[in-house]
Amino acid sequence: MENIMYIYQSSMTIRHLREFAKRHPTVKPNVLLSYALLASDLPLFLRKDRSLYRSLILDSGVFSLQKPGARQTPEELYPKFKTFAQYNTSAWDLIFNFDLHFGLDSYDQNLEYQIDLEQAGIPVVPVIHNIFNDDADKIISRGLPVHNTVAIGQCDGRTVLKNVKPVVMKLYHAGAKIHFFGSSEYRLMAKLPIWSCDSSSWAKYPSLGIVLFWNPRHRRFDKTDKIHFPKFQDGKTPSGCIYYREYDYLKDFGEYLGSNLGFTRDDMMGEEADVNRAVANIHYYCQLEEKIKEQQQLLGFVLPE
Repeated sequence: MENIMYIYQSSMTIRHLREFAKRHPTVKPNVLLSYALLASDLPLFLRKDRSLYRSLILDSGVFSLQKPGARQTPEELYPKFKTFAQYNTSAWDLIFNFDLHFGLDSYDQNLEYQIDLEQAGIPVVPVIHNIFNDDADKIISRGLPVHNTVAIGQCDGRTVLKNVKPVVMKLYHAGAKIHFFGSSEYRLMAKLPIWSCDSSSWAKYPSLGIVLFWNPRHRRFDKTDKIHFPKFQDGKTPSGCIYYREYDYLKDFGEYLGSNLGFTRDDMMGEEADVNRAVANIHYYCQLEEKIKEQQQLLGFVLPE
């Protein structure tokens, strides 16, 4: 049985989705939207442009309300989120719990929201915010939700393999599909039985002039290169990136852009550069799904459909 691995690209817009479909119609991204940040193009996602992506999931977006300047409080958001999810449950492949609390001892507090949403007929995904305590055991003993999905949320230590692997393996052996929130790092995802994860970097990097490229000529485990196309001639290249004129594999990168997306290297600069770079990054994450899946299969992980 072939594994399935999803990288959900968060904060997707219809414009970018349509542009990607024009450039690479045979590949369909996966999309995560946040209720608190839903835009006027939502009806297009749910109906007219449904064929342009593979899977669609919903997060409450309550985490975004923790930032200064939020237009509403979490307490104001919750009843709206609950009503929306209740009447639109079938539109989403997964809906995550309304996790108002993110502390190490927050599971029981967030469980109150989960129970309330479940009683309203919304099978939400529980989220773990502590990988060192017994939260995973509580979820397993309570019984996995109907979709079998459990998420690893933002918490200390989770980006270190030896820290996060025990809880991931416990959930995996219990039959759970594991979603990893807010990270798609190959060095972690490819070494764990992660069923899905999400990333917003496809959208954040273009404004910084960064394009992601999986370079098959590298020998290292993670073959990702971050290529920098500065908006201004004297623009400083961010740490961990390579200025495009100094990139040893610029010809390979140009051939990749041309064969997969019909772009030239010059399309990564100029007036439409931000959109073009975003489209290139969307393709990178679609490609990364396959790279992670291949490595997971080599390690013997069998992920549920």
